[in-house]
Amino acid sequence: MSFRRPRLRSRRHVIDIHFGDQPCYVWLPNPDEPLVVAEFADAANLATGVLDMPVEKEVMVLLDERRQVTAMFADPPTELGLFVGWCDGPGLEVPFSQTMMICVADHVPLAPPDKKDRIGYFELRRIHMLQGLQLLDILIVDHERVQSLAIACDPDAVWFESFAPLEAA
Repeated sequence: MSFRRPRLRSRRHVIDIHFGDQPCYVWLPNPDEPLVVAEFADAANLATGVLDMPVEKEVMVLLDERRQVTAMFADPPTELGLFVGWCDGPGLEVPFSQTMMICVADHVPLAPPDKKDRIGYFELRRIHMLQGLQLLDILIVDHERVQSLAIACDPDAVWFESFAPLEAA
């Protein structure tokens, strides 16, 4: 279990792009230093690292079958966040099969997610499933807490399964 905070700025290349008229930033990890999200602690570390990035609302993380981050989109347009499996563009050229959303909040309450968040989690999971993608989690983060909607809402959350990364080809 790794508890070191990822140094995101030094490990990626940033691309400024536009989807329609909405600006978006794509961070591409350094292929020589893969960022792996093997367990919830890794996801929580990544979520807290996002707070140091120029992000207003959310980051969409794309991962391959080994749970290596292939790209991260800061404040993606709604269409990209919902239908990423059917889109083309920078950051989407490397194969990915899993997604994770990190939502930045002013305050994460010490309470279970509300009904709106629960419904949103299951809706996004289903939309991504229809595209052949696995939604690992939606994490809500502030400067003190990280809340996992997968753990809070789903008795079959991916974090409860054992995971052994596949060897690189």
